[in-house]
Amino acid sequence: MSSREINASSTVPFATLSDRCSEVDSLSSEVSSVVLESDVDLRIYSKRVEEQLRNLESSAVGAYVRSAPNVLGLHKKISACCRTLERMENILANFHRDLGAISSDIQDLQARSMAMNQRLQNRQAVRCELSQFLSDMIVPDSLIQHILLTPVTEQDFIENLHELDHKLNVLANRGVTSYPSCQDVGSLLNKLKIKAVTRVREFLMEKIKTLRKPMSNYQVPQAQLLRFRYFYEFLLLHESDVAGEVRYTYTSTMGKVYFAYFKTYASKLLKLQVDSNQEKDDLVGKKTDDLANCASNTSTAGVPNVLQSPSVALSQASSRPGQFGLGDRAERLLTKEGLQAAILLPHAASKNDAKLSLEEIFRSINYALLDTACREYVFLDDFFLHSFGSPVSKSNDVKTSAQATTSLFDQVFNRTVDALETSVMPQLIHVGQFDLLGLLLCVQLVHSMIHLTIERRVRVLDRYWFGQLDILWGRVVDRMEAHIVSLRVLDTTQFTQAAALHLRIQRGGGISEAAAVVNLSPRAYSLIRPHPVARRYAELAASLHTIGSALSESESFKESVVVTEQTETRVLDSRVLQALSRMHAEFEAVCYRLAKALPRNRLRLVFLINNFDLIISVLSVSPSSY
Repeated sequence: MSSREINASSTVPFATLSDRCSEVDSLSSEVSSVVLESDVDLRIYSKRVEEQLRNLESSAVGAYVRSAPNVLGLHKKISACCRTLERMENILANFHRDLGAISSDIQDLQARSMAMNQRLQNRQAVRCELSQFLSDMIVPDSLIQHILLTPVTEQDFIENLHELDHKLNVLANRGVTSYPSCQDVGSLLNKLKIKAVTRVREFLMEKIKTLRKPMSNYQVPQAQLLRFRYFYEFLLLHESDVAGEVRYTYTSTMGKVYFAYFKTYASKLLKLQVDSNQEKDDLVGKKTDDLANCASNTSTAGVPNVLQSPSVALSQASSRPGQFGLGDRAERLLTKEGLQAAILLPHAASKNDAKLSLEEIFRSINYALLDTACREYVFLDDFFLHSFGSPVSKSNDVKTSAQATTSLFDQVFNRTVDALETSVMPQLIHVGQFDLLGLLLCVQLVHSMIHLTIERRVRVLDRYWFGQLDILWGRVVDRMEAHIVSLRVLDTTQFTQAAALHLRIQRGGGISEAAAVVNLSPRAYSLIRPHPVARRYAELAASLHTIGSALSESESFKESVVVTEQTETRVLDSRVLQALSRMHAEFEAVCYRLAKALPRNRLRLVFLINNFDLIISVLSVSPSSY
């Protein structure tokens, strides 16, 4: 029997005896309490109890003997269970040891797996880098064939040029030229680069050379150059000296082309210009028209009633455009369509023996300059890669990029602009210096072109425009001053003598003053009609206001006018308004001087009313009539 079975068999009787002792103690205490409380004799009661105990003992022993087989069977089952449990304990202990070993194996496998994963990642990274490096370093035969033999205009050449550019950048950026494995490849790539640079340079130079052909449309070669602008980028990255040569060749070539074109074009147009020297003496206060025009304005066929409304009497006179009438000159030039119309063709105008006004030639030359400059600026910005965000731009600063493009533009156009500033425009303005309306139209044309350059975002000709404005305004102010001076020094002697001759005061009170006015002779009536000075002044003032309003009514150039908040009246430049104010004061003084020469007060009033009504009538007519 095992120690566990002995311990189990010995444990049961001890537990039973303990229980029995506790029962006996309990019974003794109970018997004692019963005996003490009853009147029974203790000896009798003791014997009775002993008898009961013996009976109980004998019955208990018998029961115990009878249950001995069951107890023995139970003992055997318990022993079998103990052995089974012991075996299970051993199995579980072994299983626990196995689990411990498995856990250790799992931890070991996990550590090995992490190490293998790290090695795999390292190898993959190395493989990726090595594969990319090998791919970059390997020069396939197709690349060599296309760089050497394929025409530069074909897409295969351009694609392989991109590939060559990539390989050269890798070789330069990684600093692997000292590696023995890369020295042969580097030598081959350099040879291919030299060949590619040579072929690209020859192609670009050939395209630039086509720009020199006379009578050629230079926009076609420029469009072809834009298709292959990557060639210049390749040169700029790998052979900056060659790129500089190409850039210099282009700027010098186009500078000569534009200079020759504008010089020839302007010289042909200047030969067709109307000479304004004939208008030198055409001033508001022209002296030769004092009396002759007054007399010629009156027909002997009939004399209107001077007591009728002056507007009715002068309606026909105010509707006829005179020497200071503007006509449609402003409408044809200051609208958006007029400004951007096709430039004049000298050979077409010369065939028709047409003479061109100052503003027509001025618009044609300057619009050709503006349009050409805008196109060239866009081309320079696009082809030479100075625009913002360019892959080869030295700076991402928009201001720096614009300055670089402007520098290239100046290299192309400086000579042309200087020729226009110093020769063409001064000659054009000098010939037309006495055409005040033409000069003012040119001023408004310059403002329109400035706004057009703002719309196109090409502000490279501002210095030229402002220089033209300074010259034009100088001529305008001088011509306005000449008109003012002509009014100030106007000689009224002939008018005074004619008035004294034909409007002598009739003596005798039988005829009223009104009747005397009505019964004037045709020669006398011509003296109280609107003076030619009034007609010229009215036409000039109307023309000046028309020039300002014509520009303001154009939808494209609304910024060029001044609008008051109360009346929304379009006004001219302050210099013109000031000159008009002075001219108006001088004109009033002339009118009063002429009126004083009339002998009767009523004649003076009729004379002043006729002159001022003429001015109102002329200014009330549509500006397009002048």
